[in-house]
Amino acid sequence: MSSLINSAMSGLSAAQAALNTASNNISSYNVAGYTRQTTVLSASNSTLTGGGWVGNGVYVSGVQREYDSFITNQLRAAQNQSSALTTRYQQMSKIDDVLSGSTNSLASTLQDFFSSLQTLVSNAEDPAARQTVLGKAAGLVNQFKVNDQYLRDQDKQINIAIGTSVDQINNYAKQIANLNDQISRLTGVGAGASPNNLLDQRDQLVSELNQIVGVDVSVQDGGTYNVSFGNGYNLVQGSTSNQLAAVKSSADPSRTTVAFVDGTSGPVEIPEKLLTSGSLGGMLTFRTEELDTARNTLNQLALSFANSMNSQHAKGFDAEGEAGEKLFDIGAPAVLANSKNSGSASVNATINVADSAKVQATDYKMEFDGSNWQITRLSDKTTVTATNDGNGNLSFDGLTVNVSGAANKKDSFIVKPVANAIVNMDLAIKDESKLALASDAAGGESDNRNGQALLDLQKTKVVGGNKTFNDAYASLVSTVGSKTATLKTSSATQANVATQLSNQQQSISGVNLDEEYGNLQRFQQYYLANAQVLQTASTLFDALINIR
Repeated sequence: MSSLINSAMSGLSAAQAALNTASNNISSYNVAGYTRQTTVLSASNSTLTGGGWVGNGVYVSGVQREYDSFITNQLRAAQNQSSALTTRYQQMSKIDDVLSGSTNSLASTLQDFFSSLQTLVSNAEDPAARQTVLGKAAGLVNQFKVNDQYLRDQDKQINIAIGTSVDQINNYAKQIANLNDQISRLTGVGAGASPNNLLDQRDQLVSELNQIVGVDVSVQDGGTYNVSFGNGYNLVQGSTSNQLAAVKSSADPSRTTVAFVDGTSGPVEIPEKLLTSGSLGGMLTFRTEELDTARNTLNQLALSFANSMNSQHAKGFDAEGEAGEKLFDIGAPAVLANSKNSGSASVNATINVADSAKVQATDYKMEFDGSNWQITRLSDKTTVTATNDGNGNLSFDGLTVNVSGAANKKDSFIVKPVANAIVNMDLAIKDESKLALASDAAGGESDNRNGQALLDLQKTKVVGGNKTFNDAYASLVSTVGSKTATLKTSSATQANVATQLSNQQQSISGVNLDEEYGNLQRFQQYYLANAQVLQTASTLFDALINIR
């Protein structure tokens, strides 16, 4: 009789536990990161009787999460790639919007300038036409500056976003480490049973962290997570978290980069090539591959325009018979010394005006190998061969770079030929009589021959040696548009992959309300059946009592 009652009581207890689990699943349906739980029932040890082994009911051996680590890891990989591509697409769309706008675009402003110049060539002595050309030239300079400033502001916003991302990463790392500690302690208290709610919280934090910077997760004894990123940088080890810092780049102090905070040596810069996934990796990749290219191409166009105009203008004569002055001011190349340089070398770069058409839309890295300077074109990572005049001057791609002082091995410099072209661009002539339209000093105001030569530059391939002004800008807009479209497609494709994996993961770990409703009914019937067994046992017991 006691065996019958004990079996029924164990069934009631098991049914109650299963109902509690189903109820918890339903109530947690909308909780982010919640993993569906299942009550695990096991048979109790049997009792040996004269008639053999008799069962003693069931017991609750645990409440487990429906969790598939393989699918979860696949999902994380897809999500961090999706986050990177989405970030790049969002940023690239901003460039596309500003360059391809139909109103106040650089293309229309450039056309307005040459149209006014065409009008002036037809009536060279007209003061109003001369003033119109100067006005259109000033407007063109302003449009260059507007576009360039937008890209510069975008660069600054990325610096801010990197700092914000680093703060978020550090916060997530601390929380994950804290949860590791709690899970380890509570698992010990629970004789090996893990606190499922804390496991869910930790997995959710890892998922959110993974979308900022792609992480690798390894499970240690005791169920704790070790989290790393960037091909080996440990972010979380058990209950200890390491920190990152947003620091000025040693190669370019105008830019923020990510550093690993070492307890001994302090912040150590992480090579950006190791950070390619997650939103942080997407921002860094966009800055290097898309933003720098767009900025340099735009500045190359401005430089080629200004230098070619200046060169031709200097060949003419103004209304007073004076030799033509430069028409535009333009920014000079910039050279950035790596803050880690140990030598005394300094580098200065200038553009050979006669070779300005050879200037490329790229930055260069100069690194001393102990005996020679190795020059790398950063846009395509190719090595550039420079001509050395033996006096410390290196010439390549329309540049002359002067090196003075003594460099030590691995000292490096970044040469930016066109980065500051637009920011320091201005209209050099304010007086319309200074426009050098004549081809000789005695030509007078009606001489338009040099003006025609200026106009002819519109159809001359002076940008990079192979493009006209209009072709260069059209190519920039087309390249940006094509890259934007490609990133949009790639982002959407990767998002679909992530969605499919998420659906697959949810089919295992997610709560299905219909299924849980069925479980409620099933375990309710299970409970009632065991209650009926108890009632039967009670009836039998009463019958025995009544026999006496």
